[in-house]
Amino acid sequence: MAHEILSAKLHELDERVARLHSRVLISEGENLSTLRQEEEALRRECAQDEMTLRNRLCHSRSQAASDIAASFSRMDGMLSQARENALSQPSSEQALLLAEYALDFALQAASRALLISLEAIDAQMTEQEEARNAQ
Repeated sequence: MAHEILSAKLHELDERVARLHSRVLISEGENLSTLRQEEEALRRECAQDEMTLRNRLCHSRSQAASDIAASFSRMDGMLSQARENALSQPSSEQALLLAEYALDFALQAASRALLISLEAIDAQMTEQEEARNAQ
């Protein structure tokens, strides 16, 4: 069961990363007005995704989900503050550096998510093995 759920989530992540990558590539050839429209569309999409995730976490009965929701809120606040600080001095160099580190952190988060996924699969397989041995 864990494999199917995690595979579906990884597939969703693959699709999202591919869409983000294509948006970056497409934006290189766009004019400023079109780029700003794309930015606004992505802002709305991000807000909707965040609201959906927060709702799922808030309605979960798991304490871990509550902990994750609280951590996400703290991290989101810190990232927003860092973004505001970096962009308060309008500089394309500052904005690019912020984007670069945001992508680095996204990669780190994806790696951590993979590790947690492998640990979950390990736990499930261990339980199944223990159940077989108990019979």
